[in-house]
Amino acid sequence: MLLGGNGTTRKIDNFAINNLKIPSIVLMENAAISFVKHIDENEDSFLIICGKGNNGGDGYAIARQLFSKGKNVKIFCISNENMSNDCMINYEICKYMGIEIFYKIEELDKLFFECNVVIEGIFGTGLNSEIKGIYQEIIEKINTASNNKKVYSIDIPSGINGDTGEIMGISVKADITISFVTYKKGFLNPKIKDFLGKIITENIGLNETSINHLVKEYYLTPDMVKSFHIKRDEDSHKGDFGKVLIFAGSSGFYGAGNIVAKSCVRTGAGLTTVITDKNNFSLNIFVPEAMSFPINFDNINENLEKLENEILNSDIIAIGPGIGKSHQAFSIFQKLINFEKNNKGNTIKLVLDADALNLLAENRELFEKIRNRSVLTPHLVEFSRLTGFSPEVINKNKFEITKNFAKKYEATLLLKGKNTIITDGERIFVNSTGNSHMANGGMGDCLTGIICSLAGQKYDLMKSASIGAYLHGKIADELVRRQYAVNATDVIDNISEYMNKIFRI
Repeated sequence: MLLGGNGTTRKIDNFAINNLKIPSIVLMENAAISFVKHIDENEDSFLIICGKGNNGGDGYAIARQLFSKGKNVKIFCISNENMSNDCMINYEICKYMGIEIFYKIEELDKLFFECNVVIEGIFGTGLNSEIKGIYQEIIEKINTASNNKKVYSIDIPSGINGDTGEIMGISVKADITISFVTYKKGFLNPKIKDFLGKIITENIGLNETSINHLVKEYYLTPDMVKSFHIKRDEDSHKGDFGKVLIFAGSSGFYGAGNIVAKSCVRTGAGLTTVITDKNNFSLNIFVPEAMSFPINFDNINENLEKLENEILNSDIIAIGPGIGKSHQAFSIFQKLINFEKNNKGNTIKLVLDADALNLLAENRELFEKIRNRSVLTPHLVEFSRLTGFSPEVINKNKFEITKNFAKKYEATLLLKGKNTIITDGERIFVNSTGNSHMANGGMGDCLTGIICSLAGQKYDLMKSASIGAYLHGKIADELVRRQYAVNATDVIDNISEYMNKIFRI
């Protein structure tokens, strides 16, 4: 699904009008038709509140559509002065059709009392200043009425900034928001969840392939993730699905390595090998399908030469969860990223998480070793260490900072959190799955295992990270329907089942 803010909306509209030669009034009509199909046929009595811009024009067009279906429709016109051209056209049509239009704010309370459904089209996406005066009063009345009326917002609840999700003083509280063409960036702001209601994104007569070149930001949907799927050939063997080498876990943190390995195996990697302390006896019990490469951490030099062979036989290497920042861990980390090509001459892909990111932040010269072949999966604090920006600054400028970072270091970045962001410096995917009930230890390790497994199965790094984030969150969303907390083991146990469901194999 296309993701956009105010600028994206204008760009798409201008392209449709100027390049595709679709008159703006036709786009408005298509928007109205798309909107009305989501209204319950049993609803009969409507109050439509219209501003003087194109959002209000959508409202007048929606009023016409409902009126033509024999519905009881009344319109409250906030102002009929300085209307946009398309708004004026639909306003005039509504008058000539005989739809009742009211203008005095004193009449609003009675209008609310007489209707079952309120549809508001006051501002739309272009709002960038605080709401005051009559507009504030009208929105307050809408929100009071919403206690026993269903409220629909056209494109975005009036009062919300389409880019940031900031509430500009006051906002309509919608039960249903029907957005056109793009899922608005502002919807990603977790603070406004209660103002959005159910979000539906509708087309307005534009073929997405004709406008894809205008947008490089996407909100991950089930259909999009399904389109990434690579079908397995019937004559494939385990060597075709990736030889994954994992460096994760250390004394006291063996569980991290076990979780990465088990999630990697369950996601479908062909061969999985874990670099582990020679004293770790839990791996073979917890993940019997994985092989181990034991290292004597008291004298790692005796193992480094043999490790070179493991590296050269690998397609993908995952590094970081639970390894710590000791001298020994750093030496192994350096060794693992030192080889760019494997024995087949193919680029060895990297997935870096947790302590690998902390080591990278403290040894920035190593960025040169990982260019064009790595996925970095930091949470907010780890990303703060990598960039030097405070978490507060990152949260205010996530899209710009993540995209610039990925471009600068020629890496795929996955910034974990609500609405995880995945970017390669050109495109941005925003994850639509996941919830706070999965916020517990081991979840990041599980995601690392899923991503490295997918990368080993010949998915490119951007798709590996995107599928991984979506799958990881989707499983948790389903499990939380029947249990309160969701941990890494819960997710791992359901990976294969939900891969089947997502890809509909």
